[in-house]
Amino acid sequence: MSLIAGNLGAVQRLLDTAGLSWGVCAGAAAYVYGVRRPIANVDILLAPGELRLVRELLKENRRTAQYDGRILLWRGIKIFDDLSLSMDGQRYPFLLDEPMQSRLRRLFLLGSKVLVLSPEDVLAHKALLSFVTSDCPEKYHGQDLANLIKFQSQKLDLDYVLKRVRLCQAEAPLRALLAEVGLPLPA
Repeated sequence: MSLIAGNLGAVQRLLDTAGLSWGVCAGAAAYVYGVRRPIANVDILLAPGELRLVRELLKENRRTAQYDGRILLWRGIKIFDDLSLSMDGQRYPFLLDEPMQSRLRRLFLLGSKVLVLSPEDVLAHKALLSFVTSDCPEKYHGQDLANLIKFQSQKLDLDYVLKRVRLCQAEAPLRALLAEVGLPLPA
């Protein structure tokens, strides 16, 4: 078992024991849904305002994490309570809100049964990342997006994807981006 796998198990137990809302997101979540590339780290999204609490829980359990007020980093696990993005003065919110929490799934990742964002939320996040970082060719967001669509397109709730991109306040650019990669959203 890799070091990240053991650390993910420890964080999963800590978060579940505390009764927190959380979900694996980004590349590790895409991996769960069929996108196969090496997992370099595991990103976890918490409900808004819970990052400091998790920092304290880690301290209580004698686990020292790097913390800059926005991200908590502990041995290959990156924990956030806000994954909102900004571009050209526009903020695109991406938070573990009630609709997202209601769609969390308990799935296996690296030997642990963890909560994972729905494929629709992962797809919306990857689309948002692809849109905001379109000038960063070293990022995998566009490739992950295409592969998510390839592996999940028949199972996706497109009405919910539309709801999520609206919650991100990015309907127009993400509708165009998704149509471009073969996933048109409903009117």
